[in-house]
Amino acid sequence: MKALTLGDVIRDFNQQEPLSPEMKEQWESFYIETHRIEIDNIKNEFLDASPGYKALFGGHKGNGKSTELNKIIFDADLRKRFEIIKIDILESLDPNDIEIVEFFITICFYILTFAKEKKIEIESYFKDQFEKLEGFFREKLKIETTHTKGKTKEMGIQSEAGGGFTLPFLKLRADFFAKMRGDVDSRQIVRNEYRPRMNELTGLVKNLVMDIKSKLKGKEPLIVVDGLDRAAVNAAEKLFAEDGQNLALLDNATMLLTVPISLIHSVKASVVEATVGRMHVLKNLRLRTVDKTQDEDTERNCKLMKEAVLRRMDEKLISPKALEMAVYYSGGVFRTLIDLIAFAAVLSKSSNGTSIGEKDMEGAVNEHRIKKTRPLGRSQWEILIEIDTNKKFIGDMNEKRLELLAGLYVLEYINGGEWYSVNPLLEKNLDDWKKIINASSMKKE
Repeated sequence: MKALTLGDVIRDFNQQEPLSPEMKEQWESFYIETHRIEIDNIKNEFLDASPGYKALFGGHKGNGKSTELNKIIFDADLRKRFEIIKIDILESLDPNDIEIVEFFITICFYILTFAKEKKIEIESYFKDQFEKLEGFFREKLKIETTHTKGKTKEMGIQSEAGGGFTLPFLKLRADFFAKMRGDVDSRQIVRNEYRPRMNELTGLVKNLVMDIKSKLKGKEPLIVVDGLDRAAVNAAEKLFAEDGQNLALLDNATMLLTVPISLIHSVKASVVEATVGRMHVLKNLRLRTVDKTQDEDTERNCKLMKEAVLRRMDEKLISPKALEMAVYYSGGVFRTLIDLIAFAAVLSKSSNGTSIGEKDMEGAVNEHRIKKTRPLGRSQWEILIEIDTNKKFIGDMNEKRLELLAGLYVLEYINGGEWYSVNPLLEKNLDDWKKIINASSMKKE
């Protein structure tokens, strides 16, 4: 349902959940087809791929990756071949401090949960392995679970016919994830124990995948991992580059994994592609050309961004000029667009307004500009001036430059070639810093 008041806009536009075809009414009301061919490319690769194929999917934060990922995994043709096991890293682990050990254990938890939901009987030879894991978690992480006989069915996986085995281990899932997200010491304890035993952990995941696949009646499991695009620069490089070989060893596990924009532009990207799988980049919607003019594509994309807003709110709640400003300063990033409108609605309501006007949007833009520029120092502004002048990175793609990409300070576009633009929210400050740096250079001379 469309927002009919500013209060509705504040409530609805502040929600962070991506759209999903699973929510049919919401999907049909709000989803906008952006015609980004990379989505079809990913789908077609998996339809024709051999078992064990892996693909990586990245792009800027907030540009619709999770929504497009949901579109892929609910595709009717894909569902004919695959059963989807979706893992949300943000609900499970800390993306800023994630390593291969807890990632593989997380995959086990999600596979077991899938088996339980589908009433798939896990073979009894897994019992000893999961009992050892369970014992380790209870002893070292102080995670407790109940072993009362009368509760075994609700705690694990057990065949109604009496085969298989009860699995209290699955009951540890919520507590394990809580420890991994919030407790650095717990993460280190788990890593110290299982890093030297990666072969054992890898074998466990492979065998689980093989067991599930054998019972899916002609279908294959497809493990989809969302949230890894939020991983910090160093964490992503460690997981996909340094430990990429461990991912590759899961050669029977077909996987689609999100990756951060920083990894795509890292010097280690080619190593990751060679070891793990092909990278697909969800392009930002280009709202202007490299020389800051308009063409047919940019005009269409601006209309798409406006349509995305007006599907969610009554057009009487925002003036045409305010909407144009929101689209322009979004830089083609959907999340920024939604955030700008939500805060402009707050400002309007606080001044007893009934709709978002140009002044409200100016206030929202200024607030977002202040937040983005607050952590920047001279060295970052010098890089941003470099980008604004050359439309590309001139220096080495070091951590500082990767962080500017990851933080949406620099936006990547493709139009007959790759080029970069400084986030339009920073334009005013960029002009000021050009004067400061030019004046400083003249003094030195």
